[in-house]
Amino acid sequence: MKKLLFLLFACLLMLSGLLPSPASAETVQGEFRAFWVDAFHDGFKTEAQVDQLIEDVEAANANAVIVQVRRRGDAYFNKALEPRTQDPALQQDFDVLEDLITKAHARGIEVHAWLATLPIWNSLTPPASPDHVFNTHGPSAEGDDSWLMTNKDGAMRSGADYVLDPGHPDALDYTVEQYVNVVKQYDVDGIHLDLARYMGTDWGYNPTSIERYQEAFQTDMIPEPTDPDWADWRREQINSLVRKVYLKAIAVNPHVKVSCATIAWGAGPRTQEEYNNTRTMTEVFQDWQGWLRDEIIDIAIPMNYDREHIESQRQWYDQWISFQKTNQFNRQIVAGPAAYLNSIDSTLAQTRRALAPDAEGRKLAGVSYYSYAVTDMNNEPRGAFLDALVNGTEQQAAVFPEKAAIPEMKWKTKPKSGYLMGQARTIKKQDLSDAVLEIKGAKGFKKTIKTDGNGWFGLSGLKPGAYVIKIADKQHKSPAYPVIIKAGKVRNMTVIGK
Repeated sequence: MKKLLFLLFACLLMLSGLLPSPASAETVQGEFRAFWVDAFHDGFKTEAQVDQLIEDVEAANANAVIVQVRRRGDAYFNKALEPRTQDPALQQDFDVLEDLITKAHARGIEVHAWLATLPIWNSLTPPASPDHVFNTHGPSAEGDDSWLMTNKDGAMRSGADYVLDPGHPDALDYTVEQYVNVVKQYDVDGIHLDLARYMGTDWGYNPTSIERYQEAFQTDMIPEPTDPDWADWRREQINSLVRKVYLKAIAVNPHVKVSCATIAWGAGPRTQEEYNNTRTMTEVFQDWQGWLRDEIIDIAIPMNYDREHIESQRQWYDQWISFQKTNQFNRQIVAGPAAYLNSIDSTLAQTRRALAPDAEGRKLAGVSYYSYAVTDMNNEPRGAFLDALVNGTEQQAAVFPEKAAIPEMKWKTKPKSGYLMGQARTIKKQDLSDAVLEIKGAKGFKKTIKTDGNGWFGLSGLKPGAYVIKIADKQHKSPAYPVIIKAGKVRNMTVIGK
């Protein structure tokens, strides 16, 4: 009888949120728990700040940091391809990444290098360095040297930001190389894309980008912002950017994790059709669900920036969380609650709902909080938030009562598929931009893919085995090139056509 009463009492406590449910105990077997640490605030810019960051992550029973080491075309690390940031708060000669990786890895904490992807400057005063991409390919550049995204009216600034256009092949390649360089130079656990998108429906009118679109659709018209072909074309430019970052990064280090902060604005979708009509698809052309399906990112972190105390936003949050749990494909989704918009209790409540399994037992891989700098809406000390994660509050139970391991990525630890990338060129070594390639394999496998603006191509999710690939464009036909795909490996090759 006493045992029965105890069990009934425990159930009441779990229902009231004062005790964690058995489901939350299961998650400690593998749960990504991170903080976004942005460069517009302090938090990692001196050795002392890095020490404090590591202590805080440990105190919260978290296990990862996503640290913004490229703010706007600048670097907070020494082995960079871009100029050192002008941020006066950065300790002189201090290599944030080197110090952070050394200290974090000693404590079992993952370090993900966060680079702002397409925005490159956010001031009317130009950067001091003449080598900064804003000075070499910004407003003063002409012709193909002009890489900036513009809107239909010719404006070059979106809000405060000047932004590169992914429809310009050289701007895309420049951006990709910033990520690949980090993987080459540092023992990072991951690289994190942010602002990998267009700035809005009426953005993307860089002249070189427009020329490529016109060539692809055999038109001399400037497309209207709502033209469906123009929308699809811009969406594919972002896809190409993400695909190229992914394949080039894992070619350097197969175990590096590629993640992206993604859009989750407004009401959440229930179906694929509803997702296709969300703002992420129709306004900023960021098909992050497609990236997961096509296996060109490892983790999507939707920015679930909704206020718990506003009923409509609470519903949006739950709708997106539900959709995320059912649409992870063969990859991971990590929820991204906005701690800065909520009270501590509200963030705990949102965390618990994000980490709970749905009716079919599907779970998200974890959570990442925005942000480390501002952990609640009421200006409570950061320590209060960290303590609440581990010990709970009077109203909410703890969400991280124990430490947790990082979830396994079986496609990296026990891979069953491989990857292909390469370059399509003519005999005269001219890159074949926007060319159609055909790849065939066993059991009737056949797929067509296109090169990007500089002749590069890539494909994920190929079963190990023998394939042949050729250029299918009539004017540039090539012989069929044999290629062997191995599990977990990126096969790099060149295909030469007429």
